[in-house]
Amino acid sequence: MADWGDTPPTFDRQSEAWGAGAGAWAEDDEGGGGEQYLELIGTQMWVAGTVDLGRFRRVSDFVNIVQGYLLIRDAVVLSKEGEPTRLAMPELRVLPDDVAVVGQPEADQPQRSGDEGTVIARTRQRLVVFTRSHLIDGDVYLHGDGSIMAFVDATDPKFIPMTDVRVRWLSDQSLATRYAFALVQRSQILGVATEGIKLGSGGATTSRAAAARAQSDSARDDEAEASGSGFTDRE
Repeated sequence: MADWGDTPPTFDRQSEAWGAGAGAWAEDDEGGGGEQYLELIGTQMWVAGTVDLGRFRRVSDFVNIVQGYLLIRDAVVLSKEGEPTRLAMPELRVLPDDVAVVGQPEADQPQRSGDEGTVIARTRQRLVVFTRSHLIDGDVYLHGDGSIMAFVDATDPKFIPMTDVRVRWLSDQSLATRYAFALVQRSQILGVATEGIKLGSGGATTSRAAAARAQSDSARDDEAEASGSGFTDRE
């Protein structure tokens, strides 16, 4: 998707995002989270489908505890623009280790009136991360006076929950999508920033990069000219 303001593809994207403040397991008389629509993004993969949460209430709890393959039903391979292709499978099993982003288009489900628990103050902060193939920015929530880097450096949970998430492909930054909620795998993160994305900024570094590129281009032109003259080192 070429523009951040564009909405994601609208085909069968109904889902109920994880319930804020709810326990991981549903009570016997409540049932779990049921089937949820998800999109999985990897280095060379973008697929959509549904998962059955079983007795789990939240996608985050379900994904973080999965062992082995993650079973996706009614799976569809998405194109680079995020549109469904003709490649569809009744069932698809995906290794979570190879997934960078698990996205949900809809907003978080409001807390159920019957939920009980202690309310812990949280601070929202924008986080930007690089994976091998993507630039991802979204909001994370820190407990109390927690440090953003301590949050990132932690090893648990395996997938970091984020809201208001934007995913951009490094190979072609005109390709992008957004999710109301997403999980980003820690092991896929190669770089971290905490001040957000500022398009067209970084003046000093941009100037240095441009100068270095110009110098490199000039050196290649000199080599090409010398090669074309017919002289060699031996001569």
